[in-house]
Amino acid sequence: MIGMAQKAQTQAAQIKDLRAYYLDRYSQPYRLGNPIRDLNPLILFAFLVAIAVASIALPWPVLAPAVGCVVFVVIAVLAGRAKQFIPLYLKLFLGVGSVLFILRVFLIAPEEGATVYWSWGENLALSTTSIAAAARFTLVVMSLCGALALFFQLVPAKNLMLALQGVGLSSRSTYVVLSSFQSITDLQKMSKVVVDAQKARGIEMEGGFFRRVAAFFPIITPVFLAAIGQTEERALALDARAFNVPEKPSQLSYLPKVGVGQWLLLLVSLVIAVGSIVLAVVL
Repeated sequence: MIGMAQKAQTQAAQIKDLRAYYLDRYSQPYRLGNPIRDLNPLILFAFLVAIAVASIALPWPVLAPAVGCVVFVVIAVLAGRAKQFIPLYLKLFLGVGSVLFILRVFLIAPEEGATVYWSWGENLALSTTSIAAAARFTLVVMSLCGALALFFQLVPAKNLMLALQGVGLSSRSTYVVLSSFQSITDLQKMSKVVVDAQKARGIEMEGGFFRRVAAFFPIITPVFLAAIGQTEERALALDARAFNVPEKPSQLSYLPKVGVGQWLLLLVSLVIAVGSIVLAVVL
């Protein structure tokens, strides 16, 4: 009897500790451990957009967007996401930026008095005017891409959905957006698994352009069928979790409250965006 009583007391103490653990866990806001990444996603998005707007609107055609691109790199370093963001940003510059620059630099007609370095016919020319215009266009596009790429590197999709729910977006809408982001990640992982499986079956997946095109069809069919199967599994999981119940669901995760500092950051973002536009109009 004494042993059974001690065992019951031990189990009761374990249940009490476990209950205290989960109460403490779910009573604390969800944090990522970095001051920048712990900002409200909507305020962080407004700040990054303000930097992109300033880099486009300020009356320094090449310097302003170049500084904007550098600012995004500095923010990534301060947020502890440099290893993820910098290689991605360099790929954007080398892949998208270089193509935009090459196409733009030869298609802009030289202005009067501009130095022409090379020309072919009446439509293609390389001049000081085209180089400056192509550099500005490329840096502006890279500034916009940098703002979006950095935002999704700093903010997990879960935090973005919590922020949208905090401003009144319905749980159904947030689930659709979150599942869309998650589907992209799942399809990426699934495609790698399918590629490895097809390689193990002896199908050539590497080589020249035409061989890669031919190998595309053995990959896309299993991925497409698996995606359809996952859709049914998610629908069943939502039904099992009473997603369609009209009552308000319990929220186990929530973001930290927006403090005075974050409101000041939002005000600074508005000042930067509006001030740069006004300065561009005045000058």
